[in-house]
Amino acid sequence: MEFTIERSSLRNGLSLVQGVVERPTTMPILGSVLMEAEGDRLRLAATDLEVGIRAELAAQVAKGGIITAPARKLWEIVQETEGDSVTLRALDNDQVEVRCGRAVFKMMSLDARSFPAMPAGEQLEAQAPESARARLKIGPQVLRQMIDRVLFSASADESRYALNGVFIEATSAGTARLVTTDGHRLAMIEREAPGFAAERGAILPRKGVSQIDKIIAFNSQDEVELMIESRLAWLNCGSAQLSMRLVEGEFPDYRAVIPTQPRYTITVGLKPLQAAVKRAAIFSNERFHGVKLHINGPELTVSSITPGLGEASDVIDIEFSGEEFSVGFNSSYLLQMLSVVPEDSSINLGLTDEVSPGLITVDSDSSYVYVVMPMRL
Repeated sequence: MEFTIERSSLRNGLSLVQGVVERPTTMPILGSVLMEAEGDRLRLAATDLEVGIRAELAAQVAKGGIITAPARKLWEIVQETEGDSVTLRALDNDQVEVRCGRAVFKMMSLDARSFPAMPAGEQLEAQAPESARARLKIGPQVLRQMIDRVLFSASADESRYALNGVFIEATSAGTARLVTTDGHRLAMIEREAPGFAAERGAILPRKGVSQIDKIIAFNSQDEVELMIESRLAWLNCGSAQLSMRLVEGEFPDYRAVIPTQPRYTITVGLKPLQAAVKRAAIFSNERFHGVKLHINGPELTVSSITPGLGEASDVIDIEFSGEEFSVGFNSSYLLQMLSVVPEDSSINLGLTDEVSPGLITVDSDSSYVYVVMPMRL
């Protein structure tokens, strides 16, 4: 096999597949990228057995074929060399030769036949029964925004397997909802998605969902398609495809933890609140990151104290009418949510008491809800 390709194009393709390439692994082939050259196209594929990515690039193919190469080493080569194009050629001794400018590299190649099979969209189309299939067609930037606003609150704790993903469901015909939770906070967002319907929801793996942003950036498309069947989800975006195994288990009843009628509602500008929390967090406990919110009339005092280290407080103006009270929150949980909504937004913080969850909504997006559990400080 031998082909020549623009260095920038190959760099972008390899950057896309890096997110699923395994580092330490008992299967060395999972550290490789599969390259198939045919006609005027080069197809790249990488997988960790749970998530897989395919990408197709334009190339000048002198001799077609299939070969593997260490994904990260190949990406480093393409990243560090200076030529405009890269020529890759398979050698007889299980090696791959890479030429870029006047630089020449040789590295070992593993048998392409040992690369795990990855289902393509056409295979899912044929295998998935109509009754078990759901299709979501949505604008790429809409999907990116939905993911950005919920992914950060998905659990990273491997022991809580059902929380290690993004729950997707159709709340009504033509409406898509994404929900994540780690047991301490919950993020939920809805968007219109004409034609989307699903009898029951599915849990998309956190790692797979995190790759969707890269795939959308890799392609400029008017619409992306997500297809969900009984055990697998598949995303098609132009010349790139993403497949991922669904997370098994039942997603918790998230509706039960969303406050419906908070006792108090505080309205505050995003920027002032974000700045105050950041300042108070300087002296918060490094493990728990707790800050206290003290509400007294039109003022909100955000403070923290760590014995033996120091203390901080900041006062901002708010819109509030009610009794004076205090409540504590994890500052990181607040800041992560505040960083994904428009800077000119007004934040509505719904509170009941110091032990009940807080409900945060945004004036610029009524379909976005964030729930965070309080801390005792």
